[in-house]
Amino acid sequence: MERGLIAFAFIVTGGLTLVLSRPATPQRNVELAPVVVSAKNAEYQVSSDTLHRGESLGVVLARQRLSSEQAADVVAALRAYASPRTLRAGVTVAVERTPWDSIISLSIRVDPDNLVEIVPDGDSYISRLSELPVRVDTLVLVGEIRSSLYSSVMALAAPELGAQERIERVMWGIYRPFQWSIDFGLDIRRGDSYRAVYEREVRGDGSVKRARVLAAEFTNRGRTYRAVWFAPRREYFDEDGNSMKRVFLKAPVDFRRISSRFARRRYHPVLGKWRSHRGTDYAANTGTRVYTTADGAITRAGWWGGYGQVVEVRHVNGYRTRYAHLSFIAKRIRPGARVRQGQLIGHVGTTGLATGPHLHYELRLKGKALDPYKVNLPSGTPVSEDQGVEFRLVRERLLRLLDGSNRDEITTLAE
Repeated sequence: MERGLIAFAFIVTGGLTLVLSRPATPQRNVELAPVVVSAKNAEYQVSSDTLHRGESLGVVLARQRLSSEQAADVVAALRAYASPRTLRAGVTVAVERTPWDSIISLSIRVDPDNLVEIVPDGDSYISRLSELPVRVDTLVLVGEIRSSLYSSVMALAAPELGAQERIERVMWGIYRPFQWSIDFGLDIRRGDSYRAVYEREVRGDGSVKRARVLAAEFTNRGRTYRAVWFAPRREYFDEDGNSMKRVFLKAPVDFRRISSRFARRRYHPVLGKWRSHRGTDYAANTGTRVYTTADGAITRAGWWGGYGQVVEVRHVNGYRTRYAHLSFIAKRIRPGARVRQGQLIGHVGTTGLATGPHLHYELRLKGKALDPYKVNLPSGTPVSEDQGVEFRLVRERLLRLLDGSNRDEITTLAE
């Protein structure tokens, strides 16, 4: 036979058969090259869920198809920045996976401003805390009073402002600088106007993280008041650097209207006769919060004849204030306790000689009743000389924004 051929002989009934095969091939070792599969250009899978009332974080993680061991490791990693037991309903959990279902990361928004990112690290997980970004914008708000500051702010045609923000932030932001100068229940008149430089930090979902009125102007009965926020002192000052803060607030309650002013004589609706009225009555819903108008010490807290439930506070230089007809008195308000200006001391009610829910407020000096709207009380500490240059720079910048605004519209100045 020729070289390279192999002959096979089979004995078969009837004869001899010869079979020839193909030429033999030399034997070689086969090398397999790895095939790299990448998800670089594939879309990752992200699923989100929300913690509902009464649920634990483990329930949410189970819905996200984490095993009990994975969930335990995730909870352990989260504890570096937040307690899983204190997470509130509404917390969002996002899980990012590869197209073939391996976990890449978890993101847990533990509160409106902070996100905990959790990633696999070998057989466990590690976490890091990141603060969610915000954008800062500044608006100049311009409005006119038709009936009240509340209704005026609600009527602002500003698509940038949500309804909740208009009520809770804008109204109180305008009120705060002037709460020592203007009684927004008694003094406000139709045709009064205001302007305010309003700065805010807005989250990615459109909610507001922080906001503050940096400068404001309020024209009341033809008189214009201006206030500028000075950050180093954390308070408002007028154009001359005098503190807007006074020893006494103009009003002690978040009120809707005033039913009766200070008067020498008034017909008493319960007693049915004329008698002196030595204070101001603020009509408000039962339970409305009542605040002390100045720092001082409690001298009386409890029932006192026609006053009903009453709190009396002693202040400096012989001044005293009384807050009567309360539905109940706040905790820790008792004789001898110290209170700060603006501190909650009770709630509006109808106790004593009262025909409806209201607060009876009195200001007295050495036993003599005073009309709180006619007393000229001293202001706080002015801007110091060493801060004068800085204050003037801030004042000029903010007042330019006010002076350059259009009274007929809301102007977005910066975003």
